[in-house]
Amino acid sequence: MRYSFIAMVILLSGCNLMSQSPTIGKLQSKKTELTDIPLPRVGHEEVREEYRQLLEIVEDPGLKEQIDRRIASVYMMEGDYRQLLGVTPASDGYFGNAIQSYQEVIDKYPGSPDNAESLYQLAKAYDLNGQDQKSQTVLYRFMQEFPNSQRLAEVYFRSGDIHFRHKEYEEAEKSYQAVISLGQESAFLNSSYYLLGWVRFKLSDYEGGLNAFAEVLDRLVPEDGKVEKLDKVNRSLVDDTLRVVSISLAYSGGAEKIASVFADRPGSAKYTWILYSSLGQHYLEKERYEDSASSFRAFVSQNPDSDRAPEMHAEMIRAYVDGEFSQQALPEKESYVRNYGIRSDFWQKKSSDIKAKVVPNLKTYIDELARHYHATGQRLKRELADKGSNATAKSREQKISFLKAAEYYGEYMQTFPQDPKVPEMVYMRAEAAFDGEDFPAAIADYERTAYELKNPEYGAEAGYAAIIAYQKQADMIKAAAGEDSDRMMAWRAKSVDSQLRFVQTYRNDERSAAVLANTSEELFALKRYEKALEVATSVVSGAGKVDPELNRIAYGVIAHCQYELKNYAAAEQGYRSQLKYVADSQEQKKVTERMAVTIYKQGEQALAKDNLQGAVEQFLRIKVHAPNTDVRVVAQFDAATHLMTLESWDAALHEMKELRKLFPQHPLAAKLPQKIAYAYEQDEQWELAAMEYENIYHSGAAPDIRRDALFLAAELNEKAGKEMEALSQFKKWAFDYEEPFETRMEARYHVAYLYKKHDDYNRHLYWLRRVIDGHNKAGDKQTERSKWLAAWANAEYGDYWRIEFRRVSLRAPLNKSIPRKNEKLKNALDRYEKAAEYGVMDQTTRATLNIADLYGQFARELMDAPRPKGLSALEMQQYEIILEEQAIPFEELAIEVHQGNIQRSWDGYLNSWVEKSFAAMAKLSPARYNKQEIQVAYGDGIL
Repeated sequence: MRYSFIAMVILLSGCNLMSQSPTIGKLQSKKTELTDIPLPRVGHEEVREEYRQLLEIVEDPGLKEQIDRRIASVYMMEGDYRQLLGVTPASDGYFGNAIQSYQEVIDKYPGSPDNAESLYQLAKAYDLNGQDQKSQTVLYRFMQEFPNSQRLAEVYFRSGDIHFRHKEYEEAEKSYQAVISLGQESAFLNSSYYLLGWVRFKLSDYEGGLNAFAEVLDRLVPEDGKVEKLDKVNRSLVDDTLRVVSISLAYSGGAEKIASVFADRPGSAKYTWILYSSLGQHYLEKERYEDSASSFRAFVSQNPDSDRAPEMHAEMIRAYVDGEFSQQALPEKESYVRNYGIRSDFWQKKSSDIKAKVVPNLKTYIDELARHYHATGQRLKRELADKGSNATAKSREQKISFLKAAEYYGEYMQTFPQDPKVPEMVYMRAEAAFDGEDFPAAIADYERTAYELKNPEYGAEAGYAAIIAYQKQADMIKAAAGEDSDRMMAWRAKSVDSQLRFVQTYRNDERSAAVLANTSEELFALKRYEKALEVATSVVSGAGKVDPELNRIAYGVIAHCQYELKNYAAAEQGYRSQLKYVADSQEQKKVTERMAVTIYKQGEQALAKDNLQGAVEQFLRIKVHAPNTDVRVVAQFDAATHLMTLESWDAALHEMKELRKLFPQHPLAAKLPQKIAYAYEQDEQWELAAMEYENIYHSGAAPDIRRDALFLAAELNEKAGKEMEALSQFKKWAFDYEEPFETRMEARYHVAYLYKKHDDYNRHLYWLRRVIDGHNKAGDKQTERSKWLAAWANAEYGDYWRIEFRRVSLRAPLNKSIPRKNEKLKNALDRYEKAAEYGVMDQTTRATLNIADLYGQFARELMDAPRPKGLSALEMQQYEIILEEQAIPFEELAIEVHQGNIQRSWDGYLNSWVEKSFAAMAKLSPARYNKQEIQVAYGDGIL
C-alpha cells in the first residue's frame, strides 16, 4: 500500500529579497530565524538562488545550516509541485535533487539534532521517487539515531508501509506493532492497528488480525454505533476495517469467531451487530447464502432483545430469499413474526420508534405466511381428493396448514386493525379455519364478514358458509357426545339463529329458501315446534314458484311439528301433502309409514276417551291408506284385540285370520294363534279352538306356550265331545311334563275320568293311582285342589271295589263266598277311609255314604243269603237267627255311619251325599228320619 504526502509550494509574496529583507548584519545581531524572513512570490529555482546567495554572506554556522536545510526543502516542494502538475520528470525522478540535497545536509552536519527531520524528509523523498528500499534504509537509520523523536511513530509506520508493500509481512508487523507500542496518540495509531490487522491476515494469523481490527473499531465507532456520523476519513477506515474483518471471519470460522474474539472486549457491544451484519453481507456478495443467513442468525440468537435483532433477522430472511432457499426462509419468517410480532415480549417492551421499524416486515411476512399455508392446505386437499398414498399423513398436514393460515390471518388483523385488507383477511381466516376443521372460529369470522362488515364481495357467501360450518361442528359433536347431548342441542340452537339471520339479511339470495327449509328442520330438532311450524309454513305458502324439494322438506316439518303438538289429524294431512313431492320409493315408504303412525295416534286418542269402537275404526283405516306399512300390522292387531274386548268375535276373528294370512313372518303373527284360539273358545266354537291350540302345540313356540296349548286343546276337545282326542292329549301332557304340578294333576284326573267313562277300568284304576301318588309325593307342592283330587281318586277307587263287592253274591256254602265278599268289602272300605282322611268335605261325605251303604248292603245280603237245603224247621230257625246275629252289627254300623254323615248337616254342611244319607236313614229308621216336618225343618235350617 502506498501513501503519498504532497506538499504545496508556498510562494511568498513581497518585494525583492534584498530590498525588503533586513541586512545580514541585522540578521546576525538579532539572531533572526530564517523562517521569519518573508519570501517573495518567485519560482523554486529563484528561491534556491536567493538562499545560496544568502549562504555566501551569512557567517553564523547555525543560520548556514538552516539555509542548507531550507534549500533541500525547496527541492522537496518543487518535486511535489512538478509531480502534481504531471511534468515529465528528470532522469533521476521528481525528487532526485531533493534526495541529493538532503543527503548533503546530513553529511555536512553530522550529529545535528535537525538531522532527524532531514532523515525523515530524505526517506520520504526516496519513497516518493519510487526508491522505497533506500527509503527503508534511511528510516532504519532514523530509528537508531533518534529513538525519542516525535516523528518516531510515523517513521515506524512508513517502515511498515514499505515492508507491507514488498510483502515482508513479519517485518511490517514489527513496524506497526512498534507504532502501537510507543503508547502515543498519533495520526498513525489507528492506521497502524488497521495495517497490523492486514499484516496478520496476510500471515494467516486471523485471530491476531481480528484483535488488531477490533482496536480500530473500539477507537473509532461511536458509542451509539452510528458510524454514519464519522468524518469521511474515519468512516472510510471503519468501512475498510469492517470489510477485512468480514474476510478474516470468513476464513477463520465465520460468525462463531465473532463471539470468541469480540465478546469479552469492553467496547465491542456498540459495534457487534455491525460485525455480524458486515459478515452476512460479505457472504451474500459471495453468494454464500447459507453462511450469510447463519451470520445474521448468530446475532439474533445471542442478542434477542437487541433493537437491532429484527433488522438482522430480516437480513437473514433476505439471504434465504436471495438464495432461493424457500424452505429455510419460511420458518424464519414465522420466527420473525413470533419474536417481534404484536404477541411477543419484544413488542410489549420496545418503544413505538423501534416497533415502527418492525411493522413493514411484519406486514409482509404475516401476509406471506398466511397465504403460503393456505395454498399448502389447498394443494394437499387436492392431492387427497386424488386418493394418493400416505393419506393419513397428508390429512394431518393439511389440517395443520389451514390452521396455521388462519392463525396468521388473525395476527394480521390484530396487528393492523385499520388496514384496508382486514375485511379480506377476516374472510380468508374463516375459509382457512373451516378447512382446518376449527368450525367455531370459522363461524365467528364468517358471521363477522356477513353481518358486521357486510362485505359486498364475500358477505352472502360468508353467511351461507357459516351455516355449513355449524352443520360440520354439529356432526363432530354428535360423533363425540351423541345426538341428544346438551352440547349438541345448544349448538343446534346457535345454528338456527345463524340461518334465520342469513334469511333476514340476504332475503334475495337464491339459497334463502333452502336455508329456510333447513331452519324449520333444525327448529323441529330443537323441539321449538311452534316456531318450526311457522317457518315451514312460510316456505310452502311463499310467493312464486318454490322448489319441489323445499316443499317436500317443509311439509315434512309441518307434519312432524303437528305430530309433536299432538295434532294428529293435521299431521296426517301434512304427510299426505309431502307425498305429492316424494319421488323416491324408499322415501315414499317412510312418509307413508309416518302417516300411518298419525292415524294410529288418532286411534289412541279415541282409546283415551274410552271410545273403543272409534279406535277400531281409526286402526282399520290404516288398512286402506297405508296397507303395506309396519304400523298397519300393529293397528290391525290392536283393532282385533279391541274387537275381542267388545266381544265382536266374528269381526275379531276376521281381522286376525287376515293378518295371519298376509303377514305370517311379522313378529306379532306369533301371538295370533293364541288370540284366535281364545276368540273361538269365547265364541264356544270348541272344536276350532281346540284345533288352534293343537296347532300352537305343534308350532315352534316357546316350550311353556306349547305345553299350555296342549292342555287347552285337550280340554276343548273334551268339551267338543272329541273325548278320545282329549284323552290322548291329556295322557301325553301327563307323560311329557312334570310341571306345573297343578296342571299335571288335572291331566291325570281327566285321563282317569275319561277311561272310566269309556269303561276301561284297568287304565282308570292305573291313573287313579297316579293321581293319588302325585299328591302324596308332592310334599310342599300340595294344594287344596290336589288334595281334593287325591280324595276323589280314592273315592273312585272305593267305588270300583264297591262294584266288585256287589258282583260277588253270597252262595252256599257261605263259608266259601263270605271271605271273597269280605275281601272286596275290605278293599272298598280301605279306599273310602283314605278318601275321608284328606278332610275334603264333599269326598268325605261321599266316602261316608258309600261306607254306610256297603255296611247296609252287606247286612241285607246276609239276611237274604241262601239257606242250606235239608234243614229241619228248628235248624232253619236257628240258622236264620245266626244270620241275623251276623247281619245286625253291619246294619248298626250302617246307621251309625249314616248318622255321622247326617251330623255334618247339623254343623252347617249339606250336599247330595248327606242328603242320600238322610234318604237311607229314612228307610233304616223311618220313625225318626222319615218325617216331613223334620225334613222341612232341616231344609229351613239350611236356608
